[in-house]
Amino acid sequence: MDTRNNKVQMDPHYGLVLVSPIRRGLAIAFIYLLLASPLMAAGLELVWAGGSYRISDNDNPSYTLDSFISMGSYNGMYLFSEPSLTLKQGELGVSIGAGMRVPVMGGQAIAGYNIFYDYTDNNNHERIGTGAEMYFRNFSAHINIYLPLSGREGREEALSGMDFTLGIPLPIKDAPSISIWPGFYYFRGEDESDMQGMSIEMHVQPMKVLMVKIGARNDTLSAGEDDNEVYLSVEIKMPMKKLGKDLFSYMPGIYPRNLGSYMDDRVVREHFITYEKKTKPWYVY
Repeated sequence: MDTRNNKVQMDPHYGLVLVSPIRRGLAIAFIYLLLASPLMAAGLELVWAGGSYRISDNDNPSYTLDSFISMGSYNGMYLFSEPSLTLKQGELGVSIGAGMRVPVMGGQAIAGYNIFYDYTDNNNHERIGTGAEMYFRNFSAHINIYLPLSGREGREEALSGMDFTLGIPLPIKDAPSISIWPGFYYFRGEDESDMQGMSIEMHVQPMKVLMVKIGARNDTLSAGEDDNEVYLSVEIKMPMKKLGKDLFSYMPGIYPRNLGSYMDDRVVREHFITYEKKTKPWYVY
C-alpha cells in the first residue's frame, strides 16, 4: 500500500500500525533518542541535531533524523559519530557510523575517514559503508564504497557499489551560500543491469539551520529503479552551543570557506541502501 495516500498500513514484521506522517515522525524520534542516549551517557558532546525531508518524482517521500556527536581529539585527530534514522513508506532504517578528521598539508586541507553500518526494515537489507574525504577552502571531494551484508530478501537484493562527489562553493557576493555537487556512482547488478551514471545537486543555505538541495541523477537508487530521478531535500541542523534567534536570520555565503567549519559537517554518503528489484521468479536466476 502506498503511504503517499496516507492510508493505514500494517507492518508485516512487528504488527505496528502507522497512521500518519506525524505519528511516524514521533516513532522515529523516540527510537533515535534511544540510539543516541548511550553515547550521551558516556560524556560525549552532542554538536548538532537535525533531520531532513526528501521528495522525488520516482520515489516515496522519506524522512531522516540525524546528529553529530564529538568523541574528542586524539593526537590531532578529531573523532566523531553520526547516528541516523530514516523512514520511507513505513519502513525504518538505522545507520550507525564513526569517523575521524585531521588537518593535513600544513593545515591547508582536512582529510577524513569514516565507516558505517546500515540496516533497513525493508526486506532486512544490511551493508557496510566506508568513505574518505578531503576538504580544501574552495572545494571538497568525497568517495564511498558500499558492501552488502545481506543476500536476496524477497524480490530485492542489496548491491555493492561506490560513489564519488565533488563539492564546489560558488563565489557569489552577498548571496546565500550556494554550491554545486557533481558526482558519479556505480552499483554492480547481481541479476539485473548495473546502475551507473552521473548525479548533480545544487545546495542553497540561506540561514545557519536550513539547507535546500535540488538534485538529479540517472537512476533512482533508493527505490531500486533505473529511471531518471529529480528530487528536492530540505535539511535542518541545530547547533547545540549556538541556539538563538540569529540561527534563523539571513546568512550570506562566505568564500572561501574557513577550513575549521568543515569539522562538524555531515558525512556525504547515501543513507538509503541501494538494491535491485527482481523481475523474474527466483528459480530463473
